[in-house]
Amino acid sequence: MTKNRVATMIDRMRPRVAALDVEAAKKLDEDMAVDFSDHFAYQEAQARAHVEGLLSPEEATIVYSSLGEIMSDENGGWTKGTDTATKVTVTKLIGELISARVEGRTLKPARLS
Repeated sequence: MTKNRVATMIDRMRPRVAALDVEAAKKLDEDMAVDFSDHFAYQEAQARAHVEGLLSPEEATIVYSSLGEIMSDENGGWTKGTDTATKVTVTKLIGELISARVEGRTLKPARLS
């Protein structure tokens, strides 16, 4: 069975978010809000990464389900119940995927962990 790198990254992020004071945690969560164009770009990047074999089906599902099929006006555009650690992790992951594509770099799956 393959290790789910996205789930592992989220698990590593949770204590870091929990260690923040209330105001810092609130600001971080607000900073992770996505608008329609972000939502579309995130979903497109995860779908492309999955098709290219960079993300396993399980990893792509975490990204997909954290955002939802359509953007939600609740929870900063993320699916209801998506926590801050997941938002931070998915945002970082998508940033890496998009940066590699823009720069023409080949991103190896191990780079995502």
